[in-house]
Amino acid sequence: MKLERHVGGLSLARKANYLRARGWREEDGGWSSEIFGLLPMAKAVHHQLTDDLSQALRKRGWLVAGFSERGYVKMRDGEQGKPCSLPKALRTQARREKRPVAELTYELFLAALLEAEGA
Repeated sequence: MKLERHVGGLSLARKANYLRARGWREEDGGWSSEIFGLLPMAKAVHHQLTDDLSQALRKRGWLVAGFSERGYVKMRDGEQGKPCSLPKALRTQARREKRPVAELTYELFLAALLEAEGA
Protein backbone atom coordinates (compact mmCIF):
# COMPACT_ATOMS: atom_id res chain seq x y z
CA MET A 1 0.00 0.00 0.00
CA LYS A 2 1.38 3.40 -0.90
CA LEU A 3 0.87 5.46 2.24
CA GLU A 4 1.10 8.65 0.21
CA ARG A 5 -2.16 7.95 -1.61
CA HIS A 6 -3.98 8.00 1.72
CA VAL A 7 -2.77 11.48 2.57
CA GLY A 8 -4.25 13.21 -0.42
CA GLY A 9 -1.86 12.32 -3.23
CA LEU A 10 0.69 14.89 -2.15
CA SER A 11 1.84 17.41 -4.76
CA LEU A 12 5.52 18.30 -4.92
CA ALA A 13 4.86 21.53 -2.99
CA ARG A 14 2.92 19.69 -0.25
CA LYS A 15 5.65 17.04 -0.02
CA ALA A 16 8.31 19.74 0.36
CA ASN A 17 6.27 21.62 2.98
CA TYR A 18 5.59 18.38 4.87
CA LEU A 19 9.28 17.46 4.95
CA ARG A 20 10.34 20.96 6.02
CA ALA A 21 7.72 20.96 8.79
CA ARG A 22 9.17 17.66 10.04
CA GLY A 23 12.74 19.01 10.14
CA TRP A 24 14.11 17.89 6.77
CA ARG A 25 16.42 20.12 4.73
CA GLU A 26 16.55 20.27 0.95
CA GLU A 27 20.07 19.71 -0.34
CA ASP A 28 21.76 18.87 -3.62
CA GLY A 29 20.73 15.32 -4.41
CA GLY A 30 17.66 15.12 -2.20
CA TRP A 31 16.37 15.73 1.30
CA SER A 32 18.35 15.32 4.50
CA SER A 33 17.38 14.61 8.10
CA GLU A 34 19.47 13.81 11.14
CA ILE A 35 17.68 10.48 11.58
CA PHE A 36 17.38 9.21 8.01
CA GLY A 37 20.28 10.92 6.23
CA LEU A 38 20.16 12.09 2.61
CA LEU A 39 17.37 10.56 0.52
CA PRO A 40 15.45 11.27 -2.68
CA MET A 41 12.15 13.06 -2.02
CA ALA A 42 9.98 9.95 -2.54
CA LYS A 43 11.98 7.92 0.01
CA ALA A 44 12.10 10.84 2.44
CA VAL A 45 8.30 11.25 2.31
CA HIS A 46 7.80 7.51 2.72
CA HIS A 47 10.14 7.30 5.74
CA GLN A 48 8.62 10.38 7.38
CA LEU A 49 5.06 9.12 6.83
CA THR A 50 6.03 5.74 8.23
CA ASP A 51 7.51 7.39 11.31
CA ASP A 52 4.55 9.74 11.84
CA LEU A 53 1.90 7.05 11.33
CA SER A 54 3.64 4.48 13.53
CA GLN A 55 4.02 7.08 16.31
CA ALA A 56 0.34 7.99 16.01
CA LEU A 57 -0.66 4.33 16.28
CA ARG A 58 1.48 4.04 19.42
CA LYS A 59 -0.86 6.59 21.00
CA ARG A 60 -3.71 4.14 20.24
CA GLY A 61 -2.03 1.21 22.01
CA TRP A 62 0.13 -0.24 19.24
CA LEU A 63 3.81 -1.04 19.78
CA VAL A 64 6.70 -0.81 17.35
CA ALA A 65 7.95 -4.40 17.16
CA GLY A 66 10.99 -3.66 15.01
CA PHE A 67 12.03 -2.92 11.47
CA SER A 68 12.62 -5.07 8.41
CA GLU A 69 15.95 -5.04 6.59
CA ARG A 70 14.45 -2.59 4.08
CA GLY A 71 13.42 -0.20 6.85
CA TYR A 72 9.72 -1.02 7.04
CA VAL A 73 8.21 -0.81 10.50
CA LYS A 74 6.62 -3.84 12.15
CA MET A 75 3.76 -3.08 14.52
CA ARG A 76 2.23 -5.14 17.33
CA ASP A 77 -1.32 -4.70 18.63
CA GLY A 78 -0.60 -4.26 22.35
CA GLU A 79 1.57 -6.70 24.28
CA GLN A 80 0.00 -9.92 22.95
CA GLY A 81 -0.66 -9.13 19.29
CA LYS A 82 1.26 -10.71 16.45
CA PRO A 83 3.69 -8.48 14.56
CA CYS A 84 2.27 -7.02 11.35
CA SER A 85 3.08 -4.39 8.76
CA LEU A 86 2.13 -0.74 9.21
CA PRO A 87 -0.54 -0.94 6.47
CA LYS A 88 -2.13 -3.96 8.21
CA ALA A 89 -2.03 -2.10 11.54
CA LEU A 90 -3.77 0.86 9.90
CA ARG A 91 -6.43 -1.44 8.42
CA THR A 92 -6.97 -3.15 11.78
CA GLN A 93 -7.23 0.15 13.65
CA ALA A 94 -9.62 1.57 11.06
CA ARG A 95 -11.81 -1.52 11.33
CA ARG A 96 -11.76 -1.20 15.12
CA GLU A 97 -12.87 2.44 14.84
CA LYS A 98 -15.41 1.52 12.13
CA ARG A 99 -14.07 3.96 9.57
CA PRO A 100 -12.28 3.88 6.21
CA VAL A 101 -8.52 3.34 6.26
CA ALA A 102 -7.91 6.45 4.15
CA GLU A 103 -9.89 8.60 6.61
CA LEU A 104 -7.95 7.31 9.63
CA THR A 105 -4.60 7.62 7.84
CA TYR A 106 -5.34 11.18 6.75
CA GLU A 107 -6.40 12.13 10.29
CA LEU A 108 -3.15 10.73 11.70
CA PHE A 109 -1.17 12.56 9.01
CA LEU A 110 -2.88 15.89 9.78
CA ALA A 111 -2.30 15.39 13.51
CA ALA A 112 1.42 14.92 12.84
CA LEU A 113 1.50 18.13 10.78
CA LEU A 114 -0.32 20.10 13.47
CA GLU A 115 2.04 18.71 16.09
CA ALA A 116 5.04 19.78 13.99
CA GLU A 117 3.67 23.28 13.52
CA GLY A 118 2.97 23.63 17.24
CA ALA A 119 6.44 22.44 18.20
